[in-house]
Amino acid sequence: MLYIAGSGRSGSTLLERLLGQLEGVATLGEVHHMWLRAIDKDEQCGCTCSFSHCPFWTRVGQSAFGGWQNVSTEEVERLKSLVDRQRYQPLTASPLTSRAMSAKIDNYTKYYSAVYKAVHETTGARIIVDSGKHPSLALALTHRNDIDLRVVHLVRDSRGVSYSWGKAVHRPEATSEEDSMMQQYSPLVSSILWTSTNLAAEALRFRGVPRYRMRYEELVSEPQLALDKMFKALDLPSGEILPIDEQGTIELSPNHSAAGNPMRFKVGTTTLRPDAEWRTKMKVQDRRLVSALTAPLRYWYGYTG
Repeated sequence: MLYIAGSGRSGSTLLERLLGQLEGVATLGEVHHMWLRAIDKDEQCGCTCSFSHCPFWTRVGQSAFGGWQNVSTEEVERLKSLVDRQRYQPLTASPLTSRAMSAKIDNYTKYYSAVYKAVHETTGARIIVDSGKHPSLALALTHRNDIDLRVVHLVRDSRGVSYSWGKAVHRPEATSEEDSMMQQYSPLVSSILWTSTNLAAEALRFRGVPRYRMRYEELVSEPQLALDKMFKALDLPSGEILPIDEQGTIELSPNHSAAGNPMRFKVGTTTLRPDAEWRTKMKVQDRRLVSALTAPLRYWYGYTG
């Protein structure tokens, strides 16, 4: 079970799409959003079918729960509020957990375990990818003994992340006007989120799970090398050669991402290019603010200037 952790707008969907081109890899998108966006609101799967009409997810739901109608999304969200929040990360990251907290974690993560197992049973995939990003969920999942969890911590220059959070991005899968746009954040808020989320991802080291840090910029410039390093560091089943040419062009096949960035809908010929628009179009005052607020962690990750 490979979990992609890190800050939003760091390229997790790109990494997931590349992994999805490899034989024996099943990519699920951001499963933590599946309960409300896919099951409740019936938004589109990455294959463009509505969730309720997607053959893949129908089989998974039947195998995991006897059908999605047997899942109480309200209960999942209630349990999430007790476990999967930043305020609980010191407890879920600790090697010592109270009996009461352990019970809450087990009750919450059993839903995810059931989904992952059902995907394995229905596809035979050797690697299952959840691009949820939230370290709080990854920390909760480390408490399960029935999941062979590996974590790739994806990081991106904080200034690029902040600039991306400021863009207005349409959600083509939305079934209501209120959900039609992706969340936007100011440079101040995005800087706080970038720092707190990446620090939380670093806390995974206290749980003893295999983890590997990958930089978005390296993934885009040398995708095969970046994936090879990740497979080796996490001792994953031998990776295949990525079907990508020297110009960074790849044929993206349809996928069954339950939720995530609109890039999950892109299929066909795609050329990888680093998203460095922030270098020329980001406001000077915004760039200076983000640079100052994120400097310590940004330098630690090798981003200078």
